[in-house]
Amino acid sequence: MPRAQAIRGEQRRLAPRSVLLGTGLVLALLAPGCIPEPKGGFNSPAPSKRLDAIVGASELEDPESLVKLVEMLRSPDPAERMLSIRSLEKRTGETLAYDHAAPHWQRIEGYNRWLEWLQAEGITLPDDMEPIPVPTHTPDGAGDDQPMDTEPQDD
Repeated sequence: MPRAQAIRGEQRRLAPRSVLLGTGLVLALLAPGCIPEPKGGFNSPAPSKRLDAIVGASELEDPESLVKLVEMLRSPDPAERMLSIRSLEKRTGETLAYDHAAPHWQRIEGYNRWLEWLQAEGITLPDDMEPIPVPTHTPDGAGDDQPMDTEPQDD
């Protein structure tokens, strides 16, 4: 019996070590070098990378990044819209009355004003970047929270 108890006691002592060893192995496999970092840029799947791209574009002087900033005014994420308009303001000195927190239809009007501004500056727009028809809005604000890329859904 004492030997059986000693074996069981030894097993009990080893259990925490094996758990620690297993945990250490899992952590080593999940080290930063083993997990791919999401790509950065305006089209990144990671919101923080998109925000980094927007902030970085505020320091650039190329027309392509201006176009990307205007595209980001259509984002469903208010933080992306806010940083985009601030970056545009920093680069151009203009907001063209765009308000990142405005109702959906007002943001579309602001986006369309930015498209006109880009064209007036002689900046070539991608084929898929054209003015968006302004949806009808109601005094009660119904439909104001619709993303700019979709039509309002009938319920």
